[in-house]
Order: sequence, then structure tokens, then C-alpha cells
Amino acid sequence: MIRWFSVPCFLIALMLAVAGCGSSEAGDSARGQSTTSTATSDDSPPSSDRPKKGAWGVAFGAQGDELGIILYDLSGHTLYTFDKDNGGTSSCYGACAKRWTPALTEGKPRAGGAAVAAKVGATKRKDGTRQLTYAGHPLYTYKGEGQGKTNGNDVSAFGGEWYAIRPNGEKP
Repeated sequence: MIRWFSVPCFLIALMLAVAGCGSSEAGDSARGQSTTSTATSDDSPPSSDRPKKGAWGVAFGAQGDELGIILYDLSGHTLYTFDKDNGGTSSCYGACAKRWTPALTEGKPRAGGAAVAAKVGATKRKDGTRQLTYAGHPLYTYKGEGQGKTNGNDVSAFGGEWYAIRPNGEKP
């Protein structure tokens, strides 16, 4: 027997699942980006400059409940810094890089949302890939963390502390 409340719950879950399948561009406007952009007027790079699938190159500002405005990648995942990194060079490899995925980029990284264009860059990793940087800090995402989550902030792992990054380049 189907209970009267299970049908509405199922329909709501189905609607949320379908809504989550939309493009990242539609999701960006729904996340309430900051209006203090230093990138292009519509905060999205021309299609020819967009990173290829699996690569990142644009940092956006997001309004986080407890952390304030922080940066996230094109997929809506929080970007983190590792205080063990030195001089803009990543020190996260092997098991570390499996848990804290380096934010890789192809082409010239671009800023959007609250990110400051002059602070966006890239650094070369040991394997020759290019990792997105912000204010000289190599950037990572926390594996297994969902969009808009900040579970990796203020975590001690792999010999250092992990922090989300704000548009001014500092930790929350």
C-alpha cells in the first residue's frame, strides 16, 4: 500500500534530480553569484575559451552560509588551498591528490563571479599538467564532497591544513 505522503516526496526528489542535470551556466545564476565581477560582463568565458571536459579554468564566487563568499569551480565544488604548498608549487601527490583533487586547467584560466582576474593563474605539476591557482595558491577540490559543500574547510590532512579561499585570496 502506498502511503499518501510518499508520492509527493517521490515527485519532489524526481524534480530535484532533473533540475540537477541542467548546465552549469544555469546553476551559476541560481547560486547567487556576487555582482562584483572583474571578468567579462556576463561572467562566462567565450565558448572557445571554456576548458575541456574534466579541466577547470574559471573560478566563481559563491555565497556560503558560514564561510561567506568563497570560490568554487565550474561544477560548483568548493576550491581549497593547502598550507603545505610553498611558493605556488603543489606538494599534494599520490594518496593526497586522490583525496584532494588538483584543479587542473587547459588553456588560459579565467575569472568569473567574485573572483579577481589578476589573481587567477596556473602552475605546472610534476606530471606536466597545469593546476589552477588563485593568489599564488594551487587549488584543489575535496573528493566526495557535493556541490556547494564546505566539508573540507579547516581540515588537517597529509601534513597540513586545508582551507576554502575567498576572493581576496585569504582563508575564511
